[in-house]
Amino acid sequence: MSPSKRREESVAVTGIGISCALGHGVEQVWRAVCEGASGIDRTKRLDVSTLSCKYSGEVDSLPAVVRRTGTHPDRATRLALAAVEEAFDSAHLASADYDPYRMGVAVGTSVGGLDQGERFHWDVLAGGPGAGRRGLLTSYPLYTSADAISVAFQLRGPKVVISNACAAGSNSIGYAVDAIREGRADVMIAGGVDVLDILSLAGFDSLNALDPEPCAPYSRSTGLNLGEGAAFLVLEAESVARARRAPVLSYVLGYALTSDAYHATAPDPAGSGASRAMRRGLAQASLTPDRVDYVNGHGTGTPTNDKAETKAVADLFADSPSTPMSSTKSQVGHMLGAAGAMEAAACVLALRDGMLPPTINVGESSGTPRDIVPNRARPQALDVVVSNSFAFGGNNCSLVLGRHPVPPAAAPDHRVVITGAGPVTAIGSGRRELVDALRARTSAIGPARLADLSLSRTRRAAEIDSADCRRHVDPAYARRLDQIGLLTLAASRIALRDAGLRITRANSERVGMIFGTFSGPMHTVAQLSETIGTHGPHRVNPRLFPNSVMNAAAGHACLALQIRGPLSTLATGGASGLTGLAYAADLVRRGEAEVMLAVSADELTPLLHCGFDRLGLLSDDTIRPYDATSDGTVLGAGSTALVVESLDHALRRGAPILAEIKGHAVTSDAYRVAGNDPSGRAWAESFRRALDDAGLTAGEIGTVYGDARGTAAIDLAEVRAVAEVWEPGRVRLSNLSPYVGHVHSTTALMSAVCATETVRSGWSPETPAPADPRGTVTDYLGPVPETGASCLITAANWGGTYASLVLAPCHDTGPSTAAKEAA
Repeated sequence: MSPSKRREESVAVTGIGISCALGHGVEQVWRAVCEGASGIDRTKRLDVSTLSCKYSGEVDSLPAVVRRTGTHPDRATRLALAAVEEAFDSAHLASADYDPYRMGVAVGTSVGGLDQGERFHWDVLAGGPGAGRRGLLTSYPLYTSADAISVAFQLRGPKVVISNACAAGSNSIGYAVDAIREGRADVMIAGGVDVLDILSLAGFDSLNALDPEPCAPYSRSTGLNLGEGAAFLVLEAESVARARRAPVLSYVLGYALTSDAYHATAPDPAGSGASRAMRRGLAQASLTPDRVDYVNGHGTGTPTNDKAETKAVADLFADSPSTPMSSTKSQVGHMLGAAGAMEAAACVLALRDGMLPPTINVGESSGTPRDIVPNRARPQALDVVVSNSFAFGGNNCSLVLGRHPVPPAAAPDHRVVITGAGPVTAIGSGRRELVDALRARTSAIGPARLADLSLSRTRRAAEIDSADCRRHVDPAYARRLDQIGLLTLAASRIALRDAGLRITRANSERVGMIFGTFSGPMHTVAQLSETIGTHGPHRVNPRLFPNSVMNAAAGHACLALQIRGPLSTLATGGASGLTGLAYAADLVRRGEAEVMLAVSADELTPLLHCGFDRLGLLSDDTIRPYDATSDGTVLGAGSTALVVESLDHALRRGAPILAEIKGHAVTSDAYRVAGNDPSGRAWAESFRRALDDAGLTAGEIGTVYGDARGTAAIDLAEVRAVAEVWEPGRVRLSNLSPYVGHVHSTTALMSAVCATETVRSGWSPETPAPADPRGTVTDYLGPVPETGASCLITAANWGGTYASLVLAPCHDTGPSTAAKEAA
C-alpha cells in the first residue's frame, strides 16, 4: 500500500454505547461503576441448578432497538444494536455525511448466537433433521451481529468479526484503529458482544474456574463469574473528528497482540506475553511505562490469571510501583468477547472524568501486592491508561488510551511477500500436489465415505482423511487436537517446510499467526452440546471444553510451533481466510512481525452438513459455479497456511519468493442479514479498492480467482461484479470449488496458493463451462493470461461481506537499501 494513504495521527473516540448487568446506557452504567455497585447476582434465565456456581452478570431486560435489520434479532444482536445506536447518537454521527465504503464495523465475540445453534441441535436430537428450525441457523453464526450492524447503519466499509476468546473485544478496537491509520476507513464502529450461554457456564464449571460467590479479582482470587452484554466505541481519524467538531472523549494511542505459546488454557505464569503486549502497545505511541497512570486489568478472579497478570504489571512498572490497577469484572462479570470492549469503554470514561474504577468485593484484611483501587472509585488525574485482555490459547491484547492525542511512532512500510504454502485439501496436501491435481482436473466431490451424513438429504461431500493430516503432526501432540486443530497444525507445518523457515527461541517473538475460520470447532461444540442436551450441563467433559473456542486451534498451533508474535482469530464467515491473510500482511508491512502465518481451516461435520441442507443450499450432484441450472453447493473440508514475510527478511535468509501481496480491501453490501445483494455492486467495490490499494489498474490483472459456489445469489453477484470492473475477454475467471468443494473460508487461501503459480507461469485452473451461463460469465472463462500478470483473489460471506486481495510477481532479486544497511 502506498504510504501516502497512511494517517500519522491519533484515532479519536467520539462515542460510546453500553448494555451490561449494571444497566443500559453509558451514564447509568458508569455511575454504577463509580458507586461500586455489583451487577452480579443469581442467574435467572438459564438453569444452572446442577452447576457449582449460581452467580453471573446477567442482563435483566433487553434494551429497545429502534433501527431495523429486516429480521427479528437474537439476544446478542439486540444487545449489539442497542449499544451501537447509543454510540452513534452520542458521537452525533450521521452516516449520510460519509462515503459508506469508508465506514466499517469490527465486532469481537466468543459466543454470538450459540444458543440458537444449540436449540437447532437439540431439536434435531429430539425429532430428527426435519425438526431443526431453519430460522435458528441464520442467527447462529458469530458474524450475525456484525451483519445486522452493517445493515442497520448502512456501513459498507471494512467488516470483521474477531473471536480470540476473551481478547476479542480489545482486538476488534485495535483492528479498527489499523483500518483508520492505514487509510482504509474514516470511521469504524468497534467493540464486542456476548451473551450468557449454558455451554460456556458448563464448560468453565467443568474446569473448576467459576467462583461459587461473586468474584473477587486480585484479592480472594477463587474463580470468575461470567457476564453478558455489549460495548461499542465510535472511532474516527483525529482530523475527521476535528473537521466535524465531534465530541472527542479520548484517543486510542496504540495496541499490540502477542502469543504466550505456553498452555491451552493457563497463562504463562511469568507473564512474559502479557508484558510484551503492554510494552509494544506503549512503543507504538512512543510512550514509556512511567507515563502510564492506570491499568485496567484482565482481572478474571482465577488464581492463575490474577497471579500471572500481577507479575507482568509489577515487572513492567517496577520503577513506578504505585501505578493503580483494577478489574471491572468484579462488577459486571467476565463478558468474554465483549470484556475488552467494556473495559476500554470504562477507560475512556475514566480519562474523561479523572476517576479510577474500583475492584469490588475486596475484604478488609486482604493484602494485595498493588493498589487495586479496593471497593470504591476515587478521583485521580489521568493522561494515559492501559487496558489488558488475555485469553485462552495464550492470546494477549493490550490497548493504550490517552486523554490527549499523541502522534504514533513512525512505522515502516515493508513490501510483503509469500514464501511458503501449506494447503491441505481433498485432492492433495502440499503446494505442488494441489497444483498437479488441478492441472489433471481431479475432483474430490463424491459420496461421503468418512463422515456419517445420514442427517442430510444429500450425502455428497469433498472429504479430508485425518490420517493425511496426522502424517505432518507429532503423534503425541495430535492426541490433544480435535479435527480443526489437526487441520491447522498440519497446514502450518507444511507451509513452514515449504518456506524453509525454522522457528527458534531467537526469532519466535517476531513470528505470529492470523487464523481464519467459518466453521470453527464444530465437531467439539456438537459433542458438548449433545452432552448438555441429553445428560445435563454438569456432565460436560473438561478435556473437550478448551477446544470449543474459535481460537483454540490457533493456540494449539502456536504452542506446538512456539510462535510468540501477534496472534488473532477471525470469524467473518467465508471471508475469514482472505481477510486474515490481509491482516497478516498489514502486520508485517508495519513491522509488528517479520513473519506471519496466515491460516484458515474448516471442518466437515454431520451437524454442519445438516444445517446447510435444512437451508436448501446443498447440491444432489456436484458444484457447477456460474451455472443457472446448479442446484446448490457441496461442502468440503481442509486447511491452508501461507507464510507471509517482509521482502527484506525473505531476501536476507534466501527464502523462495512465490508472490508479492500488493493490496487488499473489504466491503459490505449492507443488504440483508443472511442475504447477499445480487447486484454485486459492493463486491465490485472491493475489487476497485483492492486494485487502488495495490496501485494497479484492472488491465494489469490476468486472473480473478472467484468464490462462486453453485448458489444463485452469490454466483450471480460475482459475475455482475466482475463485469462491472473488467471488459469481456480481458480477464480470466477461475474457480476451485468444482475440485475441492466449498471449503467456506479456506477455499480463498487455496486459490491464493494457485495464484502463486499463476503469477509465475500463467497457468490457472480451468472453470468447467456452465450449461446455462449466469449473466456474461462465458466472456470471462477464456484463454490463459500471459505469464507474469497479477491475480486478484476474492471471497464472499453469506450476509454480504466481500474481501479481495491482489498478488503480483516479485521481480526483486537482491536486498533493498534498508536491508543492506541493516546487514
